[in-house]
Amino acid sequence: MKSTITSIYSQKKKTLPILKDMNVELQVNENPFDLSLDQLFTMAARVNKKRAFLFVSELLGKHIPVKPFVPLVTSGLLALLYAERNNKADIETKAILSDFLSDDDERLGQAFSKLKDQLAHFQEDVLVIGFAETATALGHGVSDMLRGSAYLHTTREDLPHSPLVTFEEEHSHAVDQLCYAKPEWLQSDKPVILVDDEITTGKTAINIINEMHSKFPRDEYTVLSILDWRSTDDRRRFSDIEKDLGITIRSYSLLTGEMNFRGKSLSKASYSYGPRMEDPPKLDFQFIDVSNFFRSSDWLKSVEGNQSIEKDYIHETGRFGLTADDHDSVTAACKAAGEYLRSVRSTSGKILCLGAGELMYLPMRMAAFMGKEIYFHSTTRSPIHPVDKEGYAIRNGFTFPNPENFEIQHFLYNIPKSTYEELFFFTEKPVSKASIQPIASLCEECGIAKLYVVSLAKGSDDHR
Repeated sequence: MKSTITSIYSQKKKTLPILKDMNVELQVNENPFDLSLDQLFTMAARVNKKRAFLFVSELLGKHIPVKPFVPLVTSGLLALLYAERNNKADIETKAILSDFLSDDDERLGQAFSKLKDQLAHFQEDVLVIGFAETATALGHGVSDMLRGSAYLHTTREDLPHSPLVTFEEEHSHAVDQLCYAKPEWLQSDKPVILVDDEITTGKTAINIINEMHSKFPRDEYTVLSILDWRSTDDRRRFSDIEKDLGITIRSYSLLTGEMNFRGKSLSKASYSYGPRMEDPPKLDFQFIDVSNFFRSSDWLKSVEGNQSIEKDYIHETGRFGLTADDHDSVTAACKAAGEYLRSVRSTSGKILCLGAGELMYLPMRMAAFMGKEIYFHSTTRSPIHPVDKEGYAIRNGFTFPNPENFEIQHFLYNIPKSTYEELFFFTEKPVSKASIQPIASLCEECGIAKLYVVSLAKGSDDHR
């Protein structure tokens, strides 16, 4: 087969400044789509003693606002790498990449459609697992592109049921990763594809492979990521596990290289906003219930007979597993809900669609059907140091309690003042008016004229 993906081994070395006396030295080894570094990421400082820096993705829709099709096409490129490297796809990428790198809504949509159409004949009976919280949408998008694949994402939500798999993301601000699904989801011997936005040491992938293999052994694992910075020693650890467990682990990324950090970690960050609960916002905000477009999850029905818990979660997220047959219905639900929200928006100006934490893929897909001038990203649990200077990834930062759980602090970055006219804030569970006050105040602070709070699940009677 003639490969249409060129493996570009550049051996380019570059030093990227982060803050004063803080930088990373990079060596790029493989760049299959010949994407430039600034098309892939910019740098920021983390408030985390375990890892002092962050590659902030320009493609993911997490910390930086993007057109909704940008992360969806990014997932498609990872799916394409998997298909091509397994000798099961032969796709001309030049036109796709040209559309992908444009900022035009229609061309971005065309890149997504071309990838989906050309991968439609690639059938693969695999289980795709996306890592919370950053890669829940990235993994879901990969699974949607790989026809025949099932999908499950890990979570940091502590549910009233024992998880099938528990492992640690050691460098993260919130280290615990949990997999909730029915046992039959992991009892098969089908290959597993693990999807993360970035691999630095590979320890998170090693942790889940060790945990899964001790309970649900299989022969083959693949790790897909946008960036892969593993050192020679890190790669050797993957080889050692392959030998120890008698398995095969493959790794494919949009950019592969090595990096070295120089500097000291930060102990605290400054944020330009904190909730002003003593000063209630005057902003007009509206609740929108789109639960009729989605299915309540039945996974928790057996948990102490608690039907109210069941109503608070929907099937389409992938937290409890999606079969290959579910992908078309997820797309249909997002299309119907997105077109409804398009009829609700009251401006043709810039609109921000904002997911809450792990809830990324469904709002992203809905946003893609909401018309032009739509941008998407999401809140996060990760504290990052904001600095308002050109070239730094996190220009401003805001913090507030998660409206779905006030015990968990969320952070939001890169909301320029007087940029967006309206904000659609998506939650899985219905939330109270009181819980939205900090976000309404944030909108006032940033010059956003109207806030819509969109809930996807049917709530129990005590909501709102």
